[in-house]
Amino acid sequence: MANSNGWGDGSANNAIGWGQGANNAIGWGDIHADSWAGLTDIVGVTTDPDAQAFITAASITDPTQQAAINQLVVDLKGYSIWSKFSALYPFVGGTASTHKFNLKNPLDTNAAFRLLFNGGGTHSVNGYQTNGLNAFADTNYNPFNNLSDINSNHISIYSRTNNQGGIDMGGGPIPLVDLELNYAATSFNWNMAANFSHTNSNSLGFYINTRTASNSFKLIKNGSTVLGSSTGAAGTTKPNANYHIGKRNLDTLWTNRQYAFASIGDGLTDAEALNFYTAVQAFQTTLGRSIGTQTVSDADAQAFVTNAGIVDQVEANAVNNLVIGLKADSLWTKMKAVYPFVGGTATSHSYNLVNTAQHQITWNGGVTHASTGVTFNGTNGYGNTNLSPSSILTKDSNSISFYNRKTIGQIGYNGVGTPNWFIFGKWLNIEYFPNASSNIQYASNFIGFTTGTRRTSTDVELYFNGASVATGSISSLNLPSNNFWLGGVNNGGSLLYPTDEQLAFAHLGDGLTDTEALNFYTAVQAFQTTLGRQV
Repeated sequence: MANSNGWGDGSANNAIGWGQGANNAIGWGDIHADSWAGLTDIVGVTTDPDAQAFITAASITDPTQQAAINQLVVDLKGYSIWSKFSALYPFVGGTASTHKFNLKNPLDTNAAFRLLFNGGGTHSVNGYQTNGLNAFADTNYNPFNNLSDINSNHISIYSRTNNQGGIDMGGGPIPLVDLELNYAATSFNWNMAANFSHTNSNSLGFYINTRTASNSFKLIKNGSTVLGSSTGAAGTTKPNANYHIGKRNLDTLWTNRQYAFASIGDGLTDAEALNFYTAVQAFQTTLGRSIGTQTVSDADAQAFVTNAGIVDQVEANAVNNLVIGLKADSLWTKMKAVYPFVGGTATSHSYNLVNTAQHQITWNGGVTHASTGVTFNGTNGYGNTNLSPSSILTKDSNSISFYNRKTIGQIGYNGVGTPNWFIFGKWLNIEYFPNASSNIQYASNFIGFTTGTRRTSTDVELYFNGASVATGSISSLNLPSNNFWLGGVNNGGSLLYPTDEQLAFAHLGDGLTDTEALNFYTAVQAFQTTLGRQV
């Protein structure tokens, strides 16, 4: 066969090579010496034919994505569960045109259960993101017409978003089948004429609603049973409605979550469900978007990931790359406290990346937490860093920074006052008080990354998105002994000048040079871009 784009070790008569040929086919094997010049006639293992059919139909050209799809199919067949699926939606390729295909039958037809996307959902390499308003996908799978055994069925979905609200998948009316990952404090999962309630603190991970008998159905999360029932009736009539993703086909309880996988098929036993999770989790890990316990290469990043409970692979990798970048630029040792505000919860947002055992933030008042950062309410919300500047920083060498994502609606600062100011924020301008009685200013909308630094007893500089915007020769005073607050000024234990900004990063540390300030911005901006929340 005529393949191109290959490599080999060039040894006589038995070169080892790789090739990618027509229809995006890939293969590994021995390259015959007589065909070395054109890298043709590769003999050996090629992709699974079912995987190749999907790769061709969806025009998947990325080698990592191709390999992930191939291994997923091989694993599902190896576990003897491939035949149990009517539809497998891997959401790979990053576009609506690639996400619509059913891996089990990748024909571009409704009869093959291709997805039809509706509303304002978005597509990326991490999956299909609904919007909580009008976005959903129609699977074209109607159990009334397509399900052969009413007492053997399942639906599954892999969620990368932790929030509450909406019903994730299914259709009805009763009898109905659905998946409610975290609809409310109490959620219900239906399977035909029966349901069971459950509480769930988050909506992350891989969920399966499966029935294997008239009196046996379960909700399984990440391979482990959440709830099971042996008393509910299966019903005598199958639902007569196409299953939807992003809501159930019964009402308009929209979700606002990102989905990285979904499936429809026959009932799965406990062992089959565990094997299914293992295969899907390996698939997500290869693509760099898994949800679960994460392992990263840098020890300091790993300490943060573990203690902050970061289970999103994209977030964990972003933290890891941030630490590696700061160390490469010799900035890490200058950082005394770094708050990356990643993970989306009050707990994960509280940890100091430099040392998770020190300077953990205590949140007070009206503060909300999301994947985009920490938002203060402008009245009583603040975060106490439990860090006294005078106890850890040097009077004539110090710096602070904030990454703000929100247009400020009112006066606001971050920092500490009494006896001396060590703050910056927004009044009419960005104002930086470098442990001094006066300040330097820069007129700005304040959306972006602002860094203030003192390098000597009189050398003060303000940077916005890595560029110097203001300098001053302002004499230093002693650093304040009260704890530094975010969301307002600690005026001796009372909140002064509260802000309503949204912070996606903050730090306190030693003084920075021009080059260091620019490198710092570059590292932080790359971190925010990886998380999709850059400004």
